[in-house]
Amino acid sequence: MPSHRLLWRVGVPFAALLLLALVGLAYTLSSYIDAADRRAFEELAQQNAAFLDQSSLSATEKLAEDLRRVTGHHVYARHRGVLAPRPEPEFVVLPLASVVPDGVAARRAGLEYVAVSMPGKGELVFVRSARSALFGPSVLLVFGGSLLLAVLAAWLVVRGIVGPLRNLARHLPAIETVGPIELPEATRPDELGDLARAFLRTRTALHEAQQSRQRVEKLAVLGRMTAALAHEVQNPVAAIRIHAQLWRGDSGHPSAQTIEYEAARIESLLNQWLYLTRPEPPAVADLDLGAELARIVEMQHSQAEHAAVTVRLEAPLGEVVAADRRRLEQVFRNLLTNACQAMPGGGTLTIRTRLDGDSVCVDFIDNGPGFSPTALERFGEFFFSEREGGMGIGLSVAREIVRAHQGELSVHNQPAGGAVVTVRLPRRAEVVA
Repeated sequence: MPSHRLLWRVGVPFAALLLLALVGLAYTLSSYIDAADRRAFEELAQQNAAFLDQSSLSATEKLAEDLRRVTGHHVYARHRGVLAPRPEPEFVVLPLASVVPDGVAARRAGLEYVAVSMPGKGELVFVRSARSALFGPSVLLVFGGSLLLAVLAAWLVVRGIVGPLRNLARHLPAIETVGPIELPEATRPDELGDLARAFLRTRTALHEAQQSRQRVEKLAVLGRMTAALAHEVQNPVAAIRIHAQLWRGDSGHPSAQTIEYEAARIESLLNQWLYLTRPEPPAVADLDLGAELARIVEMQHSQAEHAAVTVRLEAPLGEVVAADRRRLEQVFRNLLTNACQAMPGGGTLTIRTRLDGDSVCVDFIDNGPGFSPTALERFGEFFFSEREGGMGIGLSVAREIVRAHQGELSVHNQPAGGAVVTVRLPRRAEVVA
């Protein structure tokens, strides 16, 4: 496995640290065992000396031989520096003849010895091979078991890190795909869980950005096509409308009025599409809101009459706003048309102006079925329409135009039934003062 892998870069140092800790543990444990064994050796010598001191026995060669057989250690009787029996050749390196009988064990040349005194009876010297528990069975057993546990712990720790990272890396190519993915790491409460959740959030944001870009690209293409088509159609429609007006003025034929109305509808639709492709800022000027509404109601009279809708205008003259007359006409005509279409069986549309602080509100109130919950939720969304044959741009364009006037367009339903569309516009500064 390559050394640059996380398994090696994390697992090996972690295992090495655990191994060093285990070596330290083994050394500490062996030191403790050695100290306990040395104390036991000293106590053995002292207990035997105390027992003999209380008896009538003296430190003789025979006594030393008997203690050697009983204790399993080399025991020597010492009287005035003379040892009995004679020390083995391997013990000549030890100062057995002169060691102080203080009952404290000493080590030298791989041997351990301790001398104890029996007042008036001589001294005893105990000798044995020096022992070390570092390589003893107990320490080796503990060290081996701990080493296995350390390796297992290192493997589990590294696996707990590497496994989720590998799973995330496996799912990384799916960041551009559509559809849900299973990522169990996202439920973890630790940093790996944070990483997985960040991955999912990034994936969601990327998909939203892609969808938004696709919508923008589609709108751009649609806008270019619409602009070209609108410019080609606008002049013939204007000509049709002018000739229909002339025909109606000369003959009063009802068909002329119908042609004029339908041409006006086409022109309004063209204006909406052109606004989508070229949303120019409004060219504001003083505008009497009541007079403008009265003019639009008069223009749309035939449409309302054809839909059996009675339009009641409650907008007094004199309320002046700074607005683009052509753009506001587009908004009000669109709202009046929508209200008539919302009441196919006829009804009443009330257009009312009211003051609300520094704003002037224009309410379009109908007694139709009102907006559905979905329509209220998606109000103003481009290309959304619940009306058969609707294109879903009228209210969207109207809202954008009102916002360009620093106003707001809102909708709600009346408790008793019917829809209310409100255009809120700022009052002219002189009027506010």
